[in-house]
Parts: sequence; C-alpha cells; structure tokens
Amino acid sequence: MTMTYQQQYVLDGMAGRAAILDLTARYNRLYSSGDIEGWIACFRHSGATIVRGGETLTDLRAAFNGGGGKRLVTVDHEIAVDGVDATQRCVALLFVGAELRATGLYTDRLIYERGGWYFTSRELEWDVPPP
Repeated sequence: MTMTYQQQYVLDGMAGRAAILDLTARYNRLYSSGDIEGWIACFRHSGATIVRGGETLTDLRAAFNGGGGKRLVTVDHEIAVDGVDATQRCVALLFVGAELRATGLYTDRLIYERGGWYFTSRELEWDVPPP
C-alpha cells in the first residue's frame, strides 16, 4: 500500500521528533558525564553556536561547562520538523547532586544531515543563572 503525501509527511515528522528526543537525551547524558567529545558530536559539523545569557559562543570546546557532579535534564519538549530543518523548545533543569540549582528554557535549531539530526544552535535562557 502506498502512502499519500500527507501520510508520508506525518510519518517523517514523527520519526524526526523521536530522533530529536534521542539526540537531546544523549546531549544531556554527555553533558552530565563531562564527555566533551561526545557532547560536541551532537552539533552540526561546522557553524554551530551556543547562546547562554545573551552571549553567543561559536567555539564549542570553550562553551562546554558540563560534568563535575552536574546533571542536566530537559522536559516539556515542543518539536516542529519541516523537512531537514527542525526547532525545539524545552525546559532545562540543572541538578547538582539531588539539589535543583537552576531552571531555564532551551530554544534550539536543528538540521538533518549525514544521516542524523544535529543541533545547529542552542539558546539557553536561565530563569535565574546557576550559582
């Protein structure tokens, strides 16, 4: 049975959404474990940016501040897939040990390339910056 254009579009969108949720979970685990190489691999090969507190960082290695007992968790994902481009908004929760230290909002842009989804930019706006 052949799918209609609309059915294929919905199926592709659902597959993209699932892959983006997996990418975000991997990003969080790598950040929490302090794995800078794996964390960088979550971003597009060239031209990725991170924005934190209004500061734009293009050197991902310098932008990494994970590990050290921190645990990053994201919830309430809102994902829109449009072909090879996607956007995501989600809530960030930063724990140190069992203590919640900060909450914020991620606004992400993603791209599908080289057979997978990658972040092209992640903008994090903390509600109150972590100490």
